[in-house]
Amino acid sequence: MSDESGRAVVADLCRIPNPEAIDRTTFVELGGVEQFVSIRGRNATNPVLVVCHGGPALPSLPSSWIWQRAVEDYFTVVNYDQRASGKSAANMNDEIDLSLDRYVADLEELIVWLQGELGVTKVGVLGHSWGTIIGVTLAERRPDLLWGYIGVGQVICGPENEGESFRHAVRSATADQNEEALAEVRALGEYPGMQPLTLERIVTCRKWAQYYGGLSAYRSDSAYFMESQELSPYYTDDELALIGAGQQVTIPQVLPDLLGFDARDQIVFDVPMLQFLGRHDWTTPTAPVERWIERVVAPSKDVVWFENSAHLCMHEEPGKFVVSLVNLALPHAVVAEFGE
Repeated sequence: MSDESGRAVVADLCRIPNPEAIDRTTFVELGGVEQFVSIRGRNATNPVLVVCHGGPALPSLPSSWIWQRAVEDYFTVVNYDQRASGKSAANMNDEIDLSLDRYVADLEELIVWLQGELGVTKVGVLGHSWGTIIGVTLAERRPDLLWGYIGVGQVICGPENEGESFRHAVRSATADQNEEALAEVRALGEYPGMQPLTLERIVTCRKWAQYYGGLSAYRSDSAYFMESQELSPYYTDDELALIGAGQQVTIPQVLPDLLGFDARDQIVFDVPMLQFLGRHDWTTPTAPVERWIERVVAPSKDVVWFENSAHLCMHEEPGKFVVSLVNLALPHAVVAEFGE
C-alpha cells in the first residue's frame, strides 16, 4: 500500500459523518498573524477542549489521528498551529513576534474567537510539553476563560528539566556500558552548568535521554510518532514541509523563553488543575512537576500517572488517556456550562 493509499484509508477512518458532528478548518487572525485552526467533534454541543501543542513548532494535528478520535466522542477538540508552526508557517516573516507573551495572547484571542464562533462561555486547555508553558501561564492570567487546565508533559523549570534529563542519560548509559553515549554526554561537562545552554548541547542530551525511553517508554526511538504525520489526512506533503521550516525559525528564538521559564512559585490558580504524568518521561521529567503540584492551590487538582508512558501518554496509553479526560476533566466542563 502506498502512502497515498494509506492516507486515504486514514482520512476515511477520521470522517465524522453523523449530522450532529462538527468538522471545520479555517485560518483565524491571532495577534495579526493568520493561524490554522481545526475544530472536530462527534457532537457540536460537547464541551470545547483546546489542544496547545508542543515542539516548539510541532503541531499536534498531523499525528492526532492516532489518539484523538475517542476524545472527539466527548469533547469538541480544537487544534491550532501556533504562529510560525505547521500550516501557520506559511505566514511567517522576518518581523514575526515569537515571545512567550505573544503565544499566550494568541491562545487568549483564540478562545475569545471560539466563544463567539461556537457559543461557549468557557473552554478547557490541554497543553503538551512546550504548550504547557503557554497553557499554564494563561490559566493563571485568565481563569475566567477556562473550565479546566490539563498539563501533559508539564514544564515547570527549564534548567531543572535539563538537569534531570541529563542525569537519566548518564545513569542509563552507564548501566548499559554504552561508551559512545557516555563520551557524548560527558563531553557536555557540567550540565546545564554555567556554559551557554545551546541547541547543540540540548540535542545531545535529549538524544540519549530519549534513546533510553525518555520520549516513548521502553523504546529507543519513536518512529510511530515521528512518521505518523506522513499518513495524516489533514496535511499535504507541501504542508508537512512547512513544519521543518517553522521549527528552523522558531526554535532559536523561543529557546530563551523555554529555558528561562520558571513556574516553581506560580502556585495559586482559580481554575481546576489536572496533570497527566508519564512515569518514564525524561523529556520533561516529572520530579519538578511532583514538587510543584503538591504546593498548588486550586479549586481542585488531580494527578494521573501513566505507568507505561513517557512523554507521549496520549499515544502510548490512549485508552487510559481518554478515560482520564472523561472521568476528571469532563465533569468540570459540565459544571461550568450547567452549574452544580
